[in-house]
Amino acid sequence: MIRRAKWVVHRVLAVVLLSAVVAAPAVAAEGFTTRFVTVPAADGIGLGAMVLEPRAPGPHPVAVLISAWGGGSTQNVVPAKNLADRGYVVVAYGARGFGESGGQVEVAGAADIADVSTVLDWTLANTDADPARIGVGGVSYGAGIGLIAAGADARIKAVASLSGWSDLAESLSQNETRHGLAGLVLYLSGKANGELSPETDTMLTKFLTPHLSDADSAAIIEWSKPRSPSTHLDRINANHPAVLTIQTWSETVFPPDQMVELHQNLTGAKRAEFLPGDHASAESGGLLGLPSETWNSVYRWFDAHVAGTDDSITRENPIVTRARPGMQAPETFPNWEAAVGSPSRWELAPAELTTGRDTPANGGVPLATYSLEALTGDPPTAFLPLVSKRDAAIWQQAPLTSPMRIRGALTAQLTATPSARNGTVIAYVYDVDQFGVGRLINYLPYSWKNAEPGSPLRMDFEFSPTAYTVPAGHRLALVTDTKDPLFLDWTTEEGPLTFSAPSWLDIPTKGSQG
Repeated sequence: MIRRAKWVVHRVLAVVLLSAVVAAPAVAAEGFTTRFVTVPAADGIGLGAMVLEPRAPGPHPVAVLISAWGGGSTQNVVPAKNLADRGYVVVAYGARGFGESGGQVEVAGAADIADVSTVLDWTLANTDADPARIGVGGVSYGAGIGLIAAGADARIKAVASLSGWSDLAESLSQNETRHGLAGLVLYLSGKANGELSPETDTMLTKFLTPHLSDADSAAIIEWSKPRSPSTHLDRINANHPAVLTIQTWSETVFPPDQMVELHQNLTGAKRAEFLPGDHASAESGGLLGLPSETWNSVYRWFDAHVAGTDDSITRENPIVTRARPGMQAPETFPNWEAAVGSPSRWELAPAELTTGRDTPANGGVPLATYSLEALTGDPPTAFLPLVSKRDAAIWQQAPLTSPMRIRGALTAQLTATPSARNGTVIAYVYDVDQFGVGRLINYLPYSWKNAEPGSPLRMDFEFSPTAYTVPAGHRLALVTDTKDPLFLDWTTEEGPLTFSAPSWLDIPTKGSQG
């Protein structure tokens, strides 16, 4: 009953938004019709959909918008209206198990991918749609489903993937360390807003188990493989859809490194944009009807590769980045290699900490901390003088004499001697001002299991790529501790952890620095 009431509210809001949002100039004079339908899926369930169809004679290009995690058919109402104003037949639907759609949540399983083709079949049979001009897009959950579907259905000519993923297993865990808090948010929101399948419930429950067994870890990885666009890369490239990916630098859920790799491995037309913020923060304003460069890129991408009405975006550099802090002017590059800087090595002196206690250095609150950065331009901060030198190891450079333009992925190697067989280290890179306030540039965990206490252990960190300009007068700092609420760590006892040579941080920089 509660879910049904939410659907009614969402439909009322959709009608209000459709009447209130200012129309785009393309075919606003002709307008479009709106209706809500149930698309029958192959296994008998119904997919709730909102259909917008231009009144002008067709056939029209098609844009299918797939809901994000927990959303229904009206979640994408604003971009749906904007696309309909540009002459598209738009079908926005809720993924199975969410919103008005029946069935159970399979996390981009085979049924979810088949649903995209089912919606396309229905659209071609029930609207004045052009079968040769079809695009699919979505935010987060819808982004991943759309990418995989592009490998399964050759009718899809273009994909817009916003805050999506390429490798689900790598999204859930990095360096043997699970993103526990993000996983918990995913699980609880899925339970509250949808109906998880027994398999989905089991896998997410396993993932949240404090000390995951090797067998359960292997099971989660196997479950993740068919749900990862990277697994279907050969099929995607065989169908050569034009792929637009837009990702934020500080993604809590789907870090941008895997989207860089996906972009590099795609062989068709492609474009990748990277912006400050957290998961779905770059596109949220556009979903609410605010001006949005992110959604403008989607419209232009579809106009070029679906409708064929404006190909100007294809003549621009395909890599677009905006540096932090703040929303700096865009930098464009012909490829990813041109976007990254040359590494300079910072040798780290010996240091020691005591494991088992948290410090003010942390990665923030999932989906909140960096979303705030997208609005304010200010990264999360920590006052480094309050970070205990007992519980953390802290390295700081001398103040810079000129700005340091970090472009690309920082990498570190730490030689550590643990006193426990199992444990976790979290490394944080800060931009520190003259007062000791550190603005968080990046962070990454590393866990070890079954190590020999007292024996040196090599820890390799490859942070997610970023674009960050450290101002002159500030300094770079590396902080490590062993607890962070974001992660399900393996630190269970207090004891010394020493760092010795060789230990270093490689910093990719472009332009002036000092």
